[in-house]
Amino acid sequence: MPFVFDLDGTLVDSLPGIAEGLNRALRSLGLAEHSCEAVRGMIGRGAANLCAAAIGYADAAEAPVELLEAVHGAFRREYPLCWQGGTRPFPGISELLGDLAAAGHRLAVLSNKPHEVTLPLVRALFPDVPFDPIVGQRAGVPRKPDPTALLGIIRGWGLEPQEVTLVGDSPFDAQTARHAGCRLVLMRWGYARPEELSAWGAPLCADAAELRGVLLS
Repeated sequence: MPFVFDLDGTLVDSLPGIAEGLNRALRSLGLAEHSCEAVRGMIGRGAANLCAAAIGYADAAEAPVELLEAVHGAFRREYPLCWQGGTRPFPGISELLGDLAAAGHRLAVLSNKPHEVTLPLVRALFPDVPFDPIVGQRAGVPRKPDPTALLGIIRGWGLEPQEVTLVGDSPFDAQTARHAGCRLVLMRWGYARPEELSAWGAPLCADAAELRGVLLS
């Protein structure tokens, strides 16, 4: 079974690094900073929506263009400089990925994190895992929950959606899997509230051991 993994909240706990990068950006512009717990609720819909939430808007489309561009640009400047000190794999994930690869399962990463951060981050934290491909948010490609990028990975593998499992931690991942027609597994240790996940009827895993049992069942 081939597996596509979300990154933030699924494979890695990246909240401290994201919060640091965001607050550096806000600080540089004289704007109010946020606690890690506040930032937790802003993660999952890409950097532009993260920055919009940080300045009080529900969606990037609602935020003042010049202000959002300033915050977004500052975040994209600062985050690549600080994620290393605030990002780590969840316990047991590296070992599970290694075992999946050794057993011949195809593995990929699909993230709403900017591609220029996603690629080095995954290669740094999982140097021995043969993810192919590693896909972050890129210009011209709609972010999750649009299924375009996920379907591109699946077509690149020469497979059908029903042959692939998406592992994520958010309603955006769940919507992506549903739109694409993939199997879905959700992690409880991510950044969504439990009640946001239970409604999808997908297996819910609390740790790497539970995830191993679901993926290899």
